[in-house]
Amino acid sequence: MTLNNFLLGIFFLSQFGIGVLGNSVLFLVYVNVFIYQPSKKKPTDLILINLTLVNMAMLVICGVQVILVNFGMKYVLDDVGCRGVLYINRVARGLSICTTCLLSVFQAVTISPSTSCWARLKPRAPSYILPSLLFFWILNLMLYIGIITSVEATKNVTLPGHTFISKGCSTVPGFNYAIVVITLVTFRDLFFVFLMSWASGYMVIVLYRHRKQVQHIHSTNVSPRSSVESRVIQTNLFLVNCFVFFYWLNCCITLYISYIKDYDSPLQYSTTFLAACFPSLCPWVLIRNDARVPRPQFVFKKLGSSTP
Repeated sequence: MTLNNFLLGIFFLSQFGIGVLGNSVLFLVYVNVFIYQPSKKKPTDLILINLTLVNMAMLVICGVQVILVNFGMKYVLDDVGCRGVLYINRVARGLSICTTCLLSVFQAVTISPSTSCWARLKPRAPSYILPSLLFFWILNLMLYIGIITSVEATKNVTLPGHTFISKGCSTVPGFNYAIVVITLVTFRDLFFVFLMSWASGYMVIVLYRHRKQVQHIHSTNVSPRSSVESRVIQTNLFLVNCFVFFYWLNCCITLYISYIKDYDSPLQYSTTFLAACFPSLCPWVLIRNDARVPRPQFVFKKLGSSTP
């Protein structure tokens, strides 16, 4: 184990640890709201719970492998391990794209003006959340089912007929459905990324028009509810923009690595870093902007008041 590998291991351990901590805190907050504070539930909570679980799965599965490799354990996975890790990672990644898109589209429908064609969907929008999430789970679970029989552990990335996927894992020769799977995954990604980008653009236009309409109103007359809704929309816009940015940057680097066929390139670590950026950043953005999350100063004050 070299010094560079050790430092990379510490870096990824910090990144994944921060992400898992944030997602764990957020998940506990949502569970607490559902069980003990049902009056504070929001329609988007179910979407965010799903996104939080998916983020944790991506960070844990990807993080453990990368960290162990950088700490000197190069071939930590056998055939079963490769198939399980890659399957869960791919499914979680697909669910992350679909869930983020659902959050963006739901928010766009929610804030659409009464004159919009989307206004008629407002009352029914919350009832579509659970069926949409179930559909996304089934879609992604079925889409990557071929990984179970097409991936094996390899110690040599130059083996003829093998397609390198990650450190120590590759597709077996004769995987006839590779092109079909890649085509379907590419279509899914482009569709959902386009849809969430459109929804984000639509929300920006709606917010801009709304701001122009209320410019003549004094700030003290703006209702607190309107201010809260605006902050929620801006938070969702920030998350979607971050997701799209990290997604396209990661895709470009991955395509470049595939083109030069240098799978041991240091750029490989940048794809891991970028893949973990959104799952690590997302919970902390939500925690910062969700008033239901207890603040440290409030917790310490409450503990102090309960001390005899």
